[in-house]
Amino acid sequence: MKKVFLIIALPVCLVMAQEQPELPGWGVYVGAGMVGASGDSLSGTTSTLTVPSFGISKGVMLGGMPLFVGLGVHPRGFKNEDEGLEWEVNANFLDVWAVLPYPVGPAFLQVGFLAGVDVGGTQKVAIDFYGMTISDEGDTELGLDYGLLAGLGVPLGPVNLNLFYVQGMADHDGITFNGMGANLGYSF
Repeated sequence: MKKVFLIIALPVCLVMAQEQPELPGWGVYVGAGMVGASGDSLSGTTSTLTVPSFGISKGVMLGGMPLFVGLGVHPRGFKNEDEGLEWEVNANFLDVWAVLPYPVGPAFLQVGFLAGVDVGGTQKVAIDFYGMTISDEGDTELGLDYGLLAGLGVPLGPVNLNLFYVQGMADHDGITFNGMGANLGYSF
């Protein structure tokens, strides 16, 4: 009976003895990323776009679990070329995101999600038709986008360097967005 009690009590004591992690307060971040897309609606050669991003963030505790949450503008897009057709989409999304940090030495791994809505952007189409180029430009109307986010954060004093990958899960007429990037954040 004593052994069973020790087996149960030891992990509880270890968890209770750990210090609460010090979470960052409010912060701002700026960065850049290479965004692209994949899907059945894309054929030919698809390339990425290099785009800026920015936003605000905060460290919070949710039921004893540390989370980093934020709100930011993160573009999505791609450039596609296929047999006389050029198609470029550059859409700005207002995203809400949350990641769960897992400490690994001085750095931490991050896994979470993001969800956002298209707040504007452009799409350009150019078709080469028997030597004549027909082009059109319009606004993006992509609606809701959501996906998974994984990354690595390295604290450098009050500044934090984040490297991340985002895999979109929303289907936009046979296209899903993805991308990788880096940002620098400053916590107050």
